[in-house]
Amino acid sequence: MPSENKLSIVGIGPGSPRLRTTAATQAIRSADFVVGYRPYLDLIGDLLPGKQVFSSSMGREVDRVATAVDLLEKGSVALVSSGDPNVYGMAGLGLELAEKPSAVEIVPGVTSFTAASCLAGLAFRECVAVISLSDLLTPWQQIEGRLRLAAETAMPVALYNPRSLRRDWQLLRALEICGSRDVLVAKNISREAEKIFYTSSQKLIEEESLRERIDMTSLVIILGRGTFRGYAAAQAAINLVGIGPGNPSNLTQEAACILQASQRIYGAQRYLQLIGEITPAQKVTHSGPCPERMAARLKDAKQTAAGGGLASILTGGDPSIFSSGWRIQERTEGAPVHISPGVSAFSSVAARAGAPLVNDFALLSSTHDPARLSALAGAGFAVVAYNVNGLEIASLLEEVDPMRPVVLAQDVSRDGENTMILTAEDLLAAKPAGFRYTLLVASANSHIEEGRIITKRGYENKYSY
Repeated sequence: MPSENKLSIVGIGPGSPRLRTTAATQAIRSADFVVGYRPYLDLIGDLLPGKQVFSSSMGREVDRVATAVDLLEKGSVALVSSGDPNVYGMAGLGLELAEKPSAVEIVPGVTSFTAASCLAGLAFRECVAVISLSDLLTPWQQIEGRLRLAAETAMPVALYNPRSLRRDWQLLRALEICGSRDVLVAKNISREAEKIFYTSSQKLIEEESLRERIDMTSLVIILGRGTFRGYAAAQAAINLVGIGPGNPSNLTQEAACILQASQRIYGAQRYLQLIGEITPAQKVTHSGPCPERMAARLKDAKQTAAGGGLASILTGGDPSIFSSGWRIQERTEGAPVHISPGVSAFSSVAARAGAPLVNDFALLSSTHDPARLSALAGAGFAVVAYNVNGLEIASLLEEVDPMRPVVLAQDVSRDGENTMILTAEDLLAAKPAGFRYTLLVASANSHIEEGRIITKRGYENKYSY
């Protein structure tokens, strides 16, 4: 394989080009060959003229990756994954079959469950578990064990692959395990026939006709501990914009367009600096405790909107994941706010490390509980803990399998980025100091190869390769 040929596993977002990042567009445009599942290729048709395109049907994941690897002999390849490659995507299998994992680029994308949350005005303030109900690659016993563990502490749960024509009982079982809660159903997010609605687990259990509206294009988000349920407008003069974890290439098309059209943009100084060259808008920051900063930004944004202007308030990563954006929604007092999703910090950290969370995973905010982290990891979840300081690492990893791959990341996609990829045992021995780390414990069935974490999704149970 010529040394300059590169395999990029590209997250294209949930559907519409407006939620595709600049980095994804650049990776596809710079590739000689594009490989993917046909319906996903249809979503990026505007990028395919002049490309040699190779597609295959559902269930041919191994064939697609093998084709991509073989094509590297002839040129650079973009292997397309919907949403984010690390969220039930192609990152794990792509790295597993690649000749040199260290040469593979993972391009993160906006994930479907965060896009759905932003569309509905839903925010996660403490934690969230993400679980696929498909038992094609994961035994149901393991899935049910993870559901029970999440239910024990009333964690919000985002359910992927909730129901199909031949698999209709798993959703009912999941709802029974999680108990009586509010539920968000999101279908065809960022695609034609997009639809969202709130209901309850009890109604879904009792009404078969309601469950029948749910299929493989749907997400079911069971609300729980620390969730904030607000309202988001399709369009508004005030925008809450997720700018991704750092590099402007992580901006979505929608975010860039909103920022370019804004008269005033509000946010932390480090965020305003990142988007400085993108827009001529006046940039305003505020000081003081978080609630006061958010109140001041919203007050100023309302004044801008009242004067006929467009205002944007920035959050790092995605507004629905542990950001202070919910404080804006809490204070809107009837003023409509549009929420623009972004690449989440956990997606960017995972992409830097390889494929550490392509199976079920859980996200924890700065309120860390070592026992909960180790229990989640022991059940096979990948676990991402935000805002960790060096002194916490020993307690967080004390009960984790010492050979489990972990990532300790700081300032990913920014100047001064620092990422360590080690086993839990080796990270404990390193005794890192410092603050503002993201700690990622990889999924079960993970190993480190050429400095990248490779996680098996279970394709070996379905295919021979």
